[in-house]
Amino acid sequence: TDLVDARQLADVEAAIGAANGAARTARTQFARVDLDFVLSIGAYAGIDAEAAPFARNGSDSGHQHIDSAISTLALDAPHALRWSLLDEWIQELLWDARVPGAPPAAAAPDCPAMELLRLKALVAVADYAAVGSDTRHERATVVVQGVREMYDSFVVSGSSPAAHRLVLIGRALPHDGLRASWAALLARSRA
Repeated sequence: TDLVDARQLADVEAAIGAANGAARTARTQFARVDLDFVLSIGAYAGIDAEAAPFARNGSDSGHQHIDSAISTLALDAPHALRWSLLDEWIQELLWDARVPGAPPAAAAPDCPAMELLRLKALVAVADYAAVGSDTRHERATVVVQGVREMYDSFVVSGSSPAAHRLVLIGRALPHDGLRASWAALLARSRA
C-alpha cells in the first residue's frame, strides 16, 4: 500500500478478485507480511468440495488473463480416477513440461515450449494417499494445487460436487494434445 493511492489499490484488489474470487488478500506496507500467509499451499483446505471455485460447469474458463499469451484449459473428470495414474500424469506434465504420453519433442524456433504456470483440480479418486502419509483412502474427493513444478494434494470434506475437473493455466498450452492425453488417462484410469 506504500506504492499506490487508494484508487490504484482498489483497482488492484478488483483485478485480483476478478482473477480468483476465492483468493485471500492482505494489505501490506513495504512488503511486510507473515510468511505463513504467503506460503500456505492448502489454500482450499478449509472449504467444502462444492464451494471450490474451479468446480464449476464448462469445459474452458471464460475469464481473461492479464497476459494475453496465457490461456486456461479445463478438463472434466466424469468418473473417479486411480490416484496413482493421475499422480503420474501430473508429474509428467509438471516435471517434464510436456503433454503426458507424448514423445519428447525437439524445440522448434517457431513453436514456443509449453510453460505451465498453475494447475488446480477437484477430482474423485480411488486408492489415495498423500505424500508421506500412511493413511489410505479407498475413495476420496481431492484438491490438487500446483505452481510450476511443485504441487500438493489433500482430501476435502463435504458432499461430492457434481463437477470434477482439472484446470491448467499457462503459456503455449497445446489444448488439443492435452485434451487427447486427458482422454487417454480417463480411459486407463476408470476407478
